[in-house]
Amino acid sequence: MRILFTRHGESHANLQRIISNRSLPHPLTPKGIDQAAVLADHLVKDAHLSIIISSPIPRAIQTATIIAKRVSLPFTANDALREFDCGAMEGRSDQDAWLAHQTIVRAWDEDQDYDRFIPPDGESFNDQKARFIPFLLDLISDHRSLDGDILMVSHGALLHQMLPLFLSNINREFTKQHPLGNCQLVITFPENNQLKCISWNDISV
Repeated sequence: MRILFTRHGESHANLQRIISNRSLPHPLTPKGIDQAAVLADHLVKDAHLSIIISSPIPRAIQTATIIAKRVSLPFTANDALREFDCGAMEGRSDQDAWLAHQTIVRAWDEDQDYDRFIPPDGESFNDQKARFIPFLLDLISDHRSLDGDILMVSHGALLHQMLPLFLSNINREFTKQHPLGNCQLVITFPENNQLKCISWNDISV
């Protein structure tokens, strides 16, 4: 069994610089649809998918739908894979909103202030960890003998923050230097109670 992670295709929220980490109506762009289709074709050739799990955010659902149709599999959505909630900044694209976003991410990356969040009701680093890590542990435990690959469709910031906690050979400095592009893959396999990364963004690890 391998566990594959990907970021959704390019969305209108990406182009319009809108913070859209809830269920706001920001679908994939035509480019994003093409990215998902290219990834789907790649997975048909180079993976043996048995399970697809997606973030419930629309751009991820649309990406998963394109892939699932191409590989003839159903998919499920799981809240553990959604992007971190930005509270009052959701739906905004102004400079102040993005400054608040950048300030929080910097507090996590540089100060290890993992309880910081965007008030009044955003998520902290620890909030993300509390939903993502148990989900991943249960997934590995439940499917350890699976004869096939698992694909998870998620988001750039979540994967940047959370995967270094679980990958035995990748740290956050690496993910900062190699941002995950739209519909790029992280390929991993279980090793004890962690995952080992084989490839990140087409970079062999």
